[in-house]
Amino acid sequence: MAAAMWVRLSRTGAELAMAKLVNVSISGAFLETSLQLPANADITLEPVSTAGAALEGLKIAARVARVDQRGLGIEWRVIATPETLALLGVDVQPPVSHWGS
Repeated sequence: MAAAMWVRLSRTGAELAMAKLVNVSISGAFLETSLQLPANADITLEPVSTAGAALEGLKIAARVARVDQRGLGIEWRVIATPETLALLGVDVQPPVSHWGS
């Protein structure tokens, strides 16, 4: 799902860079950034509001799954909940049940 939000990236407590979160799913995301990290590197994302402040202290653990010239493909360490995805600006519709229809 498309998203467009800035996140602060850190590793072992040290801030590394800002990145643009451009695609989000329940299992991971793609970050546009010039930062190059090795595959399997553990990182933490902290979404920031348009004013630059952290969104309610939300910190999301992830690992780098792939690296390309545009940025980093990441996997969440814990599958994202609909609530977390909503904070990241992704509109998640509940599944439609066709049972009993």
